[in-house]
Amino acid sequence: MIHLKQIVIVISVGLSLILISGCSHNRLLRESLTQAGSNRSELERVLEHYASHPEKLAAARFLIENLPAHYSYSGDSIYTYYSYADAILSNTTLTPEQQRDSLLFFTQNGYRNLTLHTIPDSRIITTDYLIQNIDSSYNLWTTCPWASYITFDEYLEWLLPYKAVEYQELDSWRDTLYTHFSYGLTHPIKNDVECNTTTGIADMIRSEVQSKVNRYGLYTPGGLPLLSDKLLHRQTFGNIPDYALLGTLAFRCMGIPTVIDETPVGPRHTAATRWFTVLMDRGDEQPSEWDLSTSIGNGFFPYERGPKVFRISYAIDKDRYLYKKRAKYIYPFDLGVKDVTANYFRTSDIKISIPHKERRKLKDRYVYIASSLTQEENSYTISPEDKVIDHDWKIVDFGKLRGGKACFRDMGREVLYSIYGFDGTGLTPLVSPFILHKDGSIEYVSMDTVRSVHLDKWRNQPLNYLKK
Repeated sequence: MIHLKQIVIVISVGLSLILISGCSHNRLLRESLTQAGSNRSELERVLEHYASHPEKLAAARFLIENLPAHYSYSGDSIYTYYSYADAILSNTTLTPEQQRDSLLFFTQNGYRNLTLHTIPDSRIITTDYLIQNIDSSYNLWTTCPWASYITFDEYLEWLLPYKAVEYQELDSWRDTLYTHFSYGLTHPIKNDVECNTTTGIADMIRSEVQSKVNRYGLYTPGGLPLLSDKLLHRQTFGNIPDYALLGTLAFRCMGIPTVIDETPVGPRHTAATRWFTVLMDRGDEQPSEWDLSTSIGNGFFPYERGPKVFRISYAIDKDRYLYKKRAKYIYPFDLGVKDVTANYFRTSDIKISIPHKERRKLKDRYVYIASSLTQEENSYTISPEDKVIDHDWKIVDFGKLRGGKACFRDMGREVLYSIYGFDGTGLTPLVSPFILHKDGSIEYVSMDTVRSVHLDKWRNQPLNYLKK
């Protein structure tokens, strides 16, 4: 007997096939294939390869149509950098501190411009690489007890993607990390409860990664992340995003559905800006602490507050896609994110009245909301990639003008905000700063007192807070 769930899957997959066969009607897929240029045939061969397998075909379509959101480093410089990093990490005569400092020196004296040389994944990804990732992740989803409970849509975001962060190398990270961190999984203790639940399996792997990497927690200010499979598991130092990435990839390669969540600014009292989250067998999402030292679910700090939490998503966010197409001023928002603020904080949809004289100045219906930043002397430096406004404010999201009001969704409470709009030359403030209180009420703050110490409890930290 065919179950309703199976019927739904068949229908959805059938619709996907129709869209694929007539890709001119699918804007994202069409744009991705066009962006691929001479590499287009590599993508089309993937679709042809899975023509007789509806679910894998739908997975392939998902990966290909969202390729425009994803980039890799281009040129030979990145491989030179990784080769040098490999030599440093292989030098057992160096302490972790010396390894870190050597890489920092190398970075700062020749490789700081790597981020200026990137290429869309659609132009370089190969047929074989996509097929390998689809087959591997699909096999995990359909055979691992701790993965089989997730839906097809959850599989697409939590297991399938071939990368977890941008600029990650297109390499064999699934095989490499599995080889290094799967001992507990491949040598289970008989009748051990850990082998029967996602919670147990995930914590077993977390513990193994933690013990084998044995990181010293040495922050890497000014350095570049090591996004190669041969380097990720070998560095004995790192920062918070490093921990989150390694945990996410180690879990995914063993069939544990995992994503990365992050804040655009740091919470007030901690340095947690990025962490991994696991989808458990009961359907609940369990965040990690920022490192790998504590059990999953003991992380994130319930007493902390922030304006936004975003999930690094493989899929292109519809609103950001339209924003990039329509906005007259383009702020560098990432396309591949999902707003999950309401999963962590109490939030409010807010509508702020904008005076008529200010609205007349605007050249665009899009408006921007910024979080107030702490100003601790000598604690951080400002660089172009920090994307802050006059050292005091950081744009965290965008909204639209509707009926004379600036409208924003799911804003974290207990935060000091300011609103900006585009006047044709740049972003300009539209109203007085305001506090969104815990009960959802709004209190405006005089510009004369906005830097007052008594308002510090409503501010957040710049992301480069640790760059001392």
